Amino acid sequence: MGRMGDTIRQNRIKYKMTEKQLAKKTGLAESVIKDFESGKRIPSDDQARRILKAMGAADTVSTEIDSANEPEVKLRPRPRPYIIPVEPDEPEPTPQEIKAQTESNDAWLDALGGVVKRIPVVDENGLVMDHMLFPVTGGKIEGGQPDKVILFRVADEEMGGFRIHAGDVLLIVPDKTPVDDAFMLISANGKRRLRRVKKLDGSKLLLQSYDREIKVETRLWAEVQFLGRCVKLIRAL
Repeated sequence: MGRMGDTIRQNRIKYKMTEKQLAKKTGLAESVIKDFESGKRIPSDDQARRILKAMGAADTVSTEIDSANEPEVKLRPRPRPYIIPVEPDEPEPTPQEIKAQTESNDAWLDALGGVVKRIPVVDENGLVMDHMLFPVTGGKIEGGQPDKVILFRVADEEMGGFRIHAGDVLLIVPDKTPVDDAFMLISANGKRRLRRVKKLDGSKLLLQSYDREIKVETRLWAEVQFLGRCVKLIRAL
């Protein structure tokens, strides 16, 4: 169980709520609450805000879902505020609603600033599409510096044969040199692409993609811009 899951579980028990009751109050599935508490999943900003509200934390700045028992840590700079586009069927949020949601999210991140980090999700063009929360362990996220790791959302089925499908999100740790037999994010023709890397003799590489069949491209190291190495895959829901 992760530290964030511990926090949710301890406060749920404190407020004498069952997993089913908390799920009903937040509009989430009971299985999702269980996954949060076990550490199998990390809540998004919106989910965290809803859980926070369901716990009865009217004053989000002084909420008990925090790291009060942790030694004080210096928070890293927050990413620039980012508003996720609303669904077509939903009304546009008012400026007041946007401000309230941003303040609520900021309070949540302030409370857990030494425990979790909000990581941007980028598309093939490098544009930020979303953010996700990830636990920080030993000052790092999956071995990478928290301020350097990114999440890459797969746009197509180029790597479907490797069971990496459109909509999946990959956690990428920066690495500018090729790693043999690793799935790496590269930049080619202004687009970000995921490829499996195979080292050859000398300074040659094989870059593999796999839709219906394996496609192989032979390149020199100097011809490829490596952005990072995939260390975790998050399946699209």
